Amino acid sequence: MTNRVNRKIEEYYDDTQILYNIFWSKALHYGFWEKGTKKLSDAVENTNRFVSKLLNLQKTDYVLDAGCGVGGSSFFIAKNFGVKIKGITLSPKQIKQAKRDAEKLHLSNLVSFEIMDFNNTKLKEETFTKIFSIEGACHAYNKLDFLREAYRLLKTGGKIIIVDGFLIKKNLSKKEKEIYNKCLLGWKVDNLSLRSDFLSDLRKAGFKNIKFYDKTDEVMPSSRRMALYGYLSFPVTFILSKLKLISKNIYEHAVACINQKKALRNFTIYGVFYAEK
Repeated sequence: MTNRVNRKIEEYYDDTQILYNIFWSKALHYGFWEKGTKKLSDAVENTNRFVSKLLNLQKTDYVLDAGCGVGGSSFFIAKNFGVKIKGITLSPKQIKQAKRDAEKLHLSNLVSFEIMDFNNTKLKEETFTKIFSIEGACHAYNKLDFLREAYRLLKTGGKIIIVDGFLIKKNLSKKEKEIYNKCLLGWKVDNLSLRSDFLSDLRKAGFKNIKFYDKTDEVMPSSRRMALYGYLSFPVTFILSKLKLISKNIYEHAVACINQKKALRNFTIYGVFYAEK
């Protein structure tokens, strides 16, 4: 990523992490509301469980959590499967919280965290047996750059899981473009890939045995909840940001929360890509 892109992502998560801590969960993603799911925390664990199953985790694995946030998914995997994990993010605040929580959970022997750009890690090639990214790859300015770096870092036979949102059409209407741009601005994402383009990029990077799982319906309860938070917080965050009492990122985040539901209903899809090296 460019320094400009990295900086705005870092500032966004440093400014909004407290909101995720209070109103969402330690794993910063939608969560899968499978049949019988009653709580957001359970939905989030469903995503972690789904990713873990696809990765077919073994105790001999060394896993990269690319865009780890505060480590929620890393902790779940380390605790339940006993594997070694490295989490990377651009946010110093997230790293500080993740390291603190790792100690509290007595998982520091399995999980480590570091500030690092997942497009250009400087890590040794073929370091990891498995890689996953939950709502992180969207932040890559050029998705192919991220996938090529992931391919370089994976051992032969390794697996990668990408959980994220993707466009399902190219030519958006004027109204759809407005919704799309509000989501991108609020969440500091430069662009979303078309699902077909992301599939093509996986192939270009060298990945094979690619599969896609559509999880849009399963994230809609979280999408509705997120939109409600956005509507409720919009007036207050607008005023406070104008008075410069809070970061503008927080207000723009509220706007994105409102608009993401409209996007999912009209021109985006949420799903999971699986691929192998």
